[in-house]
Amino acid sequence: MLVLVGLVLCLSPADALTAFPPKFQVGKLNGDIVVKCNTSEQQVTWTQNGEPEPMAELIAEGQTLTILGLDLPATGNYSCWAGTVLLDTTYVVVSSARKEGMNVSCQAESYRGSFHCSWTCPHSTVFRARLTRSDGSLGEWVPAASHHGQFSASFTDPSFCPFAEELRQLQLQLEGLSTTSYLNVSIHFFVRDIVRPDPPQELTVQRRGEQLHLAWAPPASWPLPKSYFALLYRLQYQLLNGTQVDKYVEGAEETRLQERVQRVRISCQDPYANAAWSPWSAWQDVDAAQQHRLRAR
Repeated sequence: MLVLVGLVLCLSPADALTAFPPKFQVGKLNGDIVVKCNTSEQQVTWTQNGEPEPMAELIAEGQTLTILGLDLPATGNYSCWAGTVLLDTTYVVVSSARKEGMNVSCQAESYRGSFHCSWTCPHSTVFRARLTRSDGSLGEWVPAASHHGQFSASFTDPSFCPFAEELRQLQLQLEGLSTTSYLNVSIHFFVRDIVRPDPPQELTVQRRGEQLHLAWAPPASWPLPKSYFALLYRLQYQLLNGTQVDKYVEGAEETRLQERVQRVRISCQDPYANAAWSPWSAWQDVDAAQQHRLRAR
């Protein structure tokens, strides 16, 4: 898992939006901005947030509206009308002057070209994200899920080849919007730097004479063949006296232990990349009856 930290413009709280408006414009604080009505009508009237008297200094000329000295009260929906007929609406916001750190965390379960990113920002904002793929093409905008100021989105790069060397970083573009403010930030990364496998599966423990035999399988989400997508396994087992011991196994999916073991669990890692260890599997208890027979010897 890779955590990317950047100094970005994070949005100030405001009335909640539920989605990006179809059309919006971003202006600088105290700067001028020109809004155009997409219509063939030559003369139109304007409203701000449904009010016929906008809280802004305006110059209306034909199909255009110039907002002078854009400030927070002057932001919002600007709609143009021909009589009572709504012609067009533009959402006007300013780039926030408030600078905060925003952490973006991205994680991939394998090299299949799919990954998940999450970040935090005020609850009153909406976000969307877009991926520049490994072949340089642009993906579609993806709306981010939101829960109490936590945002997340999932992506798939159909052009990503797990067998090829990564020469081009992926680029993730985030856009955030509130009723008054806007931010745009991009992060770059290689998939190999954000891979964190799922836990190994099907861990079994069997007593074979004086030895304890352990076997497991790679995560179901891990790609094949195993000879190309190798995994390093880390076994952690607890002795009868409570001591925990780590054992590393590479190139195999089984091992034997001589010690008297109470329980065991396992995780894995790509040994050839800057990859994080997977979460641990659940503890697997060694059969109590086997332990009783072992103590009796």
